[in-house]
Amino acid sequence: MTPLRLPPLSASPFGLIRSGLRWLRPPGAILAAREPLAVCGVRVAESRRGARTGDGPVEPPLAEEQNDLQVVLAPRAPGRVAPRADQSRGGYQDLVAAADWEAGEAIADGDAEGGGELQALVLMGRRGFENGEARGGLLPGWYERTRASWEGDGGERFGTVLSYGTCEQTALFRGDEAPFVDWFARAPGPAQLVWVPDERTVHSSAVVLQHLRRTPAEARAIAGAVHGWITERLTAGGPDAFPAFLPDSARGRLGGRWAEAQGALLALHLLSEAVGSSPLLERTQVLTRRGVAEQPPPDAVALSLGSEFASHFRHRRTGWILAFHGFRFGQFIGPAFVEWLRRDFEPVPRTVADVERDLAAVADEVAARTGGALLVQNLIASSAADRVPNHAWLGDGHATSLPVQATEANLMLLGLTRHPAVSVVDSDALAAELGVRHCPDRFHAARELLDAQREEVHRVLRDRRVPGF
Repeated sequence: MTPLRLPPLSASPFGLIRSGLRWLRPPGAILAAREPLAVCGVRVAESRRGARTGDGPVEPPLAEEQNDLQVVLAPRAPGRVAPRADQSRGGYQDLVAAADWEAGEAIADGDAEGGGELQALVLMGRRGFENGEARGGLLPGWYERTRASWEGDGGERFGTVLSYGTCEQTALFRGDEAPFVDWFARAPGPAQLVWVPDERTVHSSAVVLQHLRRTPAEARAIAGAVHGWITERLTAGGPDAFPAFLPDSARGRLGGRWAEAQGALLALHLLSEAVGSSPLLERTQVLTRRGVAEQPPPDAVALSLGSEFASHFRHRRTGWILAFHGFRFGQFIGPAFVEWLRRDFEPVPRTVADVERDLAAVADEVAARTGGALLVQNLIASSAADRVPNHAWLGDGHATSLPVQATEANLMLLGLTRHPAVSVVDSDALAAELGVRHCPDRFHAARELLDAQREEVHRVLRDRRVPGF
C-alpha cells in the first residue's frame, strides 16, 4: 500500500487551515480516478508570519466565500483505498477548520499505480444571505453562486465556464449528487465551473442584457422603487398583521410566519441581484499550489432557451425587468408580492424574434467586454405524443403551444449560430436519440440524458478551445 498524501494548496501570504476529514467512501472501497474519497472544510487565516507586504496589510482572498470553502480529495488513479482513522475526529472537529494544511501529510493508503499525492477539488459557495448558516455535506446551504476549481494536469491558465441557465442546468453543471464531481472526473484542468441558480429571478437574455447595460442612475431608481414598496407594506399592517399574536400562530402553518417579511425579503434579494455585479463580468479567485490566482471573467457562458419563456414583468416607472417561472407563484411568491407585480409592473410578452434579438445582443456584449462565448441549450421539443401529421385544423391556440414554440425557438437558435460567439447544446437531438422517456416533462432529464448533455457541452468547450476542458 502507498501513502496517499495531501497535495500542496496555498493562500500565501495568508495561511490555510483545515478541519478533520469526513470520509465519503468506506474503508477498502475501490475508487475510480478522481472519485471523491474525503472532504474537509478550509479557511484562509492570517499566517504566523503575518499577511503583510511592503505596502501594509493584504486584503484576505476569497472573502465572499470564506465561510463556505471545502476541499474534496480524490486519488489520481483507480484502486483500493484504506482511510487512516486518526484523520477523522468526528463531531464539529470535522466541520470547523482548526489545523494547518500540511502538504504531504498522509491521510490514507492505497494500492493504485502511481499513488501518492491526491487531487484536490476546491468547492466555494457565496451565500444568498450571509447569516444563512449551514454545515455538513458538500455545499449544503443556500447560495446565490457556487464554484468549483481544480488544477489537474493541464497548463497554467484556468478555463472558466459559467452556468447561467434555468433549472435544467442545475443537474447538468452542479450535479445531482456531489457538486461538480461529474465535471471534475471529465475535464483535465486547470478548470473552474461557476453555477448561478434561478430561484430569485430567471436569467433570460432580456434580464441578463439589462443587467449588463444598467447604469448607476437606473440602479438608484430601482432601489428607490423597492424601498418605497417595502416601507408601504411594513407600515400598513393592522392589529392582526403579526402572526405571533394570533390564536393559531403555533400550529405549524404558513400563517405562523410573517408574510409581509417574506415578500420584503424577496424584493431585497431581487434588488441586491439587480444592483450587484453581473456574473458574466465577475473576476474570481482560486486556490492553487502556488497561492491564490485571480481569474478573468468566464470564457464561456451557458444559457438556456428554457429561461426565455418564463413570465416577464417590466416596472412601469424604472423599466426594471424581472422573470419568474410560473410554478413559483403561490406559496413561493406570496399574494402581496403578486399584487405589487400587478400594480407597478406590466407583463412583457416574449416572441421568438424578441429572444433572437436579445441573445444576439448578449453575445455581442460578452464578446466585446470579455472575449467570451455563449453556449445556449435548446429546448426538448421531441415528444412521444407528437403524432399529428397535419396541424392546420388545431386552430390559433396551437401556434402558442409549448411544442410549437420550442420547435420555432430551436430553429431560431440554429440560425443564430452564424454569430461567431454562439454555440448550441442540442438537447433536443440527444433526447430524440436516447428516447424522450429520459425527459418526459421536456425539462428535467434523467441521468443517462444528463451524461449525454455533459458530453456534448464538453465537446463544444473543446471545439472552442476553452482551457482545461
